[in-house]
Amino acid sequence: MIDIKCQTKHGITLDELTPFQGDLKKRTDKDVALLAKSIADEGLLMPFAVWKHEGVNSLLDGHGRYAALKKMSIEDGSILEQALPVIYIEAESEEQAKKSLLQITSSYGRITRSGAVNFCKSLPEYHAPAINRFVYKRNAVKKFDKPRTEQQIRISVPLDKAEAVLELFKTVSYIRVL
Repeated sequence: MIDIKCQTKHGITLDELTPFQGDLKKRTDKDVALLAKSIADEGLLMPFAVWKHEGVNSLLDGHGRYAALKKMSIEDGSILEQALPVIYIEAESEEQAKKSLLQITSSYGRITRSGAVNFCKSLPEYHAPAINRFVYKRNAVKKFDKPRTEQQIRISVPLDKAEAVLELFKTVSYIRVL
């Protein structure tokens, strides 16, 4: 059993969910393992978002949690029987459901280094992928510690002028065309 730290009116088992997003997001085995550890340590903090249509419960949000719980269920079969919190998203078509998924999973904003550091001051031992690169890698070697000797520039030219521009660049000794 996992500790559920959110409440909704509805519950659903893992086997009743059907993944919907395909390869939209890439998750490594390490990503899934880290999320499984987080769920084991902190509990399930967010419900699944589901589009119910024609008897199918298409998972719009929660694919990472779904994968982590499936992995955890290998060790603890009771997870498969547990009612998990779900919210239902209304959509009249698959196209509308896809738009809903994109709105749910899109990032309208970004975490900044100073914001993450200030927010996490009281959490010195807590690590989460979204903030690790800002907060916990302070002593890591920066990508541009060495002096830069080249600058890459990408340009766009009309297709009918591309060959002429390429030839022009080849005449300048310090320009390298990739």
